[in-house]
Amino acid sequence: MLETGGAAAAATLAFGGLLATEWVWLVSRADPSPQTAAATWAAGTLFVVVGLCAYAYANANENVAPGGGETAESAAEPARAYDSLGVPTAVTLARGFLVAGVAGVAGVALHGPLSPSWAWAAAVGYGVAAALDALDGALARRLDRVSRLGARLDTAVDAFGLLVAPLAGVLLGELAWWYLSVGAARYVFLLGLRLRQRAGRPTFDLPPRASRRVLAGVQMAVVPLALAPGVFDPLMPLVTGVAAAALLAGFARDWGYVSGRLGSEADGDASVAE
Repeated sequence: MLETGGAAAAATLAFGGLLATEWVWLVSRADPSPQTAAATWAAGTLFVVVGLCAYAYANANENVAPGGGETAESAAEPARAYDSLGVPTAVTLARGFLVAGVAGVAGVALHGPLSPSWAWAAAVGYGVAAALDALDGALARRLDRVSRLGARLDTAVDAFGLLVAPLAGVLLGELAWWYLSVGAARYVFLLGLRLRQRAGRPTFDLPPRASRRVLAGVQMAVVPLALAPGVFDPLMPLVTGVAAAALLAGFARDWGYVSGRLGSEADGDASVAE
């Protein structure tokens, strides 16, 4: 884990140094000076890279195969631990590093209007990260390397990506400000759940629904298109509006389940991934 984080940090600093050179077209056409843009991008990206690696390190004990726990025998058996991150989790971390790069672009956009090249960089970076979302899980199953850590990281990267990519889109002028509600929805949902639990109010399990993954996948497909300048721009307000409304309606439905307003099959703590 430390080696992976060190390599990612070194790559970030190296690429930031490359951006500082006058001849790099991505920076030289932007309003901030190349040095300012490069330093801002490297700082923002490195901050997220360090945070992601720290999160993975703090949950290193979860680098085990998920246990069944459905019977007394399976509960007594220790979970199979892995001695390395493995290829699937490495892919998930790579996705996180791409999202970190998009966060760096958002930081540069705080300086003011940028050239379309920055929006294209964010669109491609987040688009690749979203496309790889299907790969890490498939590899984990194919290589028999499914782990709790991998699942936790996958959820964290997905959620943070849907927060920072729309933020970059808003700052770059490619997305409307209200689309930030898509990235904030999950965090608001979890905060509301924690506050409800602290207040001693009953919470209930979420029934399994494939639509949650589908709705998140739709956002991950829409955001790169919205970030790309000139691509379906006339249709984007309608597309993003419908996609956002569907996702927010899904969260509202799930809040009805965890709060008991829609009814649930079992009482107890709500099973919501962190």
